[in-house]
Amino acid sequence: MSEAESSTPETSQTDSLDLSSLRMMPAWVADFGKEDKIIERYGDREDRQQRGDRGERRGNGFAGDRRGGGSGERRFGGGGGTGQRRDGPGSPPRGDRRDGPGGPRRFSDRGHRREGGSDFRPQREWVPIPHDIQVTLYPQDETLDTLAQHVRNTGHAFSMFDASRIVLAGGERYNIRFQCADTRPTPLFKTPADGGLFLTRDEAVNHLLNSPIIDEYYRAEDIELEVPKGDFKSVALCGMSGVILGPTSHHSYQAKLLRLHRERFANMPFDDFKRRVKTDSTPETIEKWKEQASKGRRWVYLKGEIAEGVEPQTFSTRAEVEAHFRRNHAADSVIELRDVNVLGNIDKAKLTHVLFLMLRNAVENARKHLFDISQKLAAGLERRGLKMFKRRSGKMFVSRVRPRAVDPSVVFSAPLAKIVELLKQNSGGMHLHALVEAIAPSPPRDEDAPPLAPGEAPKLTQQQIEVLKDIRWLTNEGYVIEYSDGMIFLGVQGESSPAKKVDEASKADKAGKHAKGPKHYPVVVPILEVLEDVFE
Repeated sequence: MSEAESSTPETSQTDSLDLSSLRMMPAWVADFGKEDKIIERYGDREDRQQRGDRGERRGNGFAGDRRGGGSGERRFGGGGGTGQRRDGPGSPPRGDRRDGPGGPRRFSDRGHRREGGSDFRPQREWVPIPHDIQVTLYPQDETLDTLAQHVRNTGHAFSMFDASRIVLAGGERYNIRFQCADTRPTPLFKTPADGGLFLTRDEAVNHLLNSPIIDEYYRAEDIELEVPKGDFKSVALCGMSGVILGPTSHHSYQAKLLRLHRERFANMPFDDFKRRVKTDSTPETIEKWKEQASKGRRWVYLKGEIAEGVEPQTFSTRAEVEAHFRRNHAADSVIELRDVNVLGNIDKAKLTHVLFLMLRNAVENARKHLFDISQKLAAGLERRGLKMFKRRSGKMFVSRVRPRAVDPSVVFSAPLAKIVELLKQNSGGMHLHALVEAIAPSPPRDEDAPPLAPGEAPKLTQQQIEVLKDIRWLTNEGYVIEYSDGMIFLGVQGESSPAKKVDEASKADKAGKHAKGPKHYPVVVPILEVLEDVFE
């Protein structure tokens, strides 16, 4: 039985022989090499945080499309955008569509209404995904440092695909790079205060105005106002959100109507929004509006120097606050960049919706195709002094030492020679527990001894501890490979690989081509075999 064909390792008493759990490492590193736990968890953890509306996932080449990705990165000019979008609950009706897959989409009256019909959320406008922005996923330096330290501490060999899964299981462990192509006319816009990233400056400023960052510039204070006087027969209400706007004859009605449309229903044409306004003449609703109208709010400006005895600048409406911020702080609070890095777990609200979809597609494709991220991990771990090698059906592994063959000239001590001999006899490898038991069997348990508690391992004898030390020494020297699943193999099996079968016609063809130089066969053939192994 070869190393590549080894069966699933035993799990009994593994914890009693693995002392790596005593290391002070981050909790997520403990699952490094435990593939089942990784797959069980990472499949839904981050997707729950970054999952958008299902109605926005339809289409090809538009915001919301799940199929418009490549591998771990989106190349310039790549992606879809030519396919026909299927009808779905989030698709605009046929009457609202424009010709061409990349054309603008108008707002549709078909939105998302909760049960009861009181809360209406307009459908997001469909916009094309920019193909002149490259999205690349790569592990953080802190993550690479932690993984490298874990490999050194344990001395185990870990699968690079396992390492890729454990990194992709948490957005805080990798970065996403957005890079503009040289042909892109506009840069990206970042808000340094909270790390947000947007396609336009206006989007970035609007984000700041509706984020907690604005509280650093202005302090909101509640104030008492005079109760509205007059005989009001009815008040107007938003037919979608239920917000009371007040009597249509009151001076505050138009301002409230415009503000509600701008803040919550900007994707809907104003005339359509206005047609949804309804009236309510019940005394309870009218009194509720009067109570609301008797309470006001003002905003106090917190920045800038204030002379002694001078009142700080105040604003009576939100519109005044926004206009003041745009005049005085919009230019300094947003910077232009063409190459930006963000955390993989960045809040969805801090990204333009299209950029968030590009990020999510990059992560999903990286999870489906682990080769790209595993190559980046391997390069980072090699820079930190770790070694890469292929074993077990050509899979890539990382270890702190490179495996090597047992030199016949090397003379081991009797305990070490016994371990090496057992592994030579078991070319399919041995589990750590089985290897230790084969050399230093555990003493029989006393019948009167209390049973072991769940998860408790029997105490190791001094002889077994010595065997473990010998195995660790062989591992540190590269003569033995101890994998993270507990299986142990010789560093190099020492068995010649089976010769590849070559048909007679191929042999005759080679003989004809090299008729003048048969003496080169012994040199050329081994070199070709080595190259084939390298590029497999």
